[in-house]
Amino acid sequence: MAQTVNRATDLMSDNARRPKTNLQLPTSAKYFFTALVIGLLLLILAMGAKALRDAPPAAIQVSTHGLTAAQHQTLQQTMGQQPVSSFFTTNLQALRDIAMGLAWVDQVSVTRDWQQGIVITALPKQAVANFGTERLVDARGAVFVPVDSEELTRSQFATLQGEISQAPVIMQQMQQINDWYAPLDMRVEDIILTPRMTWLVRFDSGLRVIVDNENTAQKLLNLSQLLTNQLSTRREEMQSIDLRYKNGFTITWKVVEPKAEVSE
Repeated sequence: MAQTVNRATDLMSDNARRPKTNLQLPTSAKYFFTALVIGLLLLILAMGAKALRDAPPAAIQVSTHGLTAAQHQTLQQTMGQQPVSSFFTTNLQALRDIAMGLAWVDQVSVTRDWQQGIVITALPKQAVANFGTERLVDARGAVFVPVDSEELTRSQFATLQGEISQAPVIMQQMQQINDWYAPLDMRVEDIILTPRMTWLVRFDSGLRVIVDNENTAQKLLNLSQLLTNQLSTRREEMQSIDLRYKNGFTITWKVVEPKAEVSE
């Protein structure tokens, strides 16, 4: 046993006495390998940049989701005319801005898809009323020309008229009037805001109301209350009401044609 321990001790002593070899590369070799690695990286980057530059233009696809056939065709034609670069370098925000530039478009999403290319998904504005005879308007008062002219013939829509810049104000006024007169089963059929800021309102019952721009909301609200209470029994006899007075209003009554006498 003692002999075995002595042999192990001698081996350890021999290993400790052996000189250690430390291989070191020359400084020039280090610089060479560093330069080689950097050169390879630059070459890879240059090749990648060239591949992107020489890549064919990305295909643009317009999704049909949420669009009519006419709307899809119009948007596809518009976007197909836009200059695009490769799949990775195409400016998606620029394409989105172009799509949003179409007055009838409400929302746009532009994404990259490996299989389809650049995919554009759009939602059209939802019209709630006519604006004049050649335009529509949405619930926020945005005026636009529809892609399909047949949309201008919707008889269930009320008609707003006035300056386009005033469209949000006119839309808000119509919505407020409809809320006030809903208990009377009356809805606005036509509403006009003149350049002199006079409101002309025609209800689906046939009643016409004229009101100026002074305390407009209060006058219209008071009238709805009067028609609900004091004037409720005579509503059918009224042709128009003029609210352009500080302390009252005037009523124009329908003309009742006298019944012709039947001779025997």
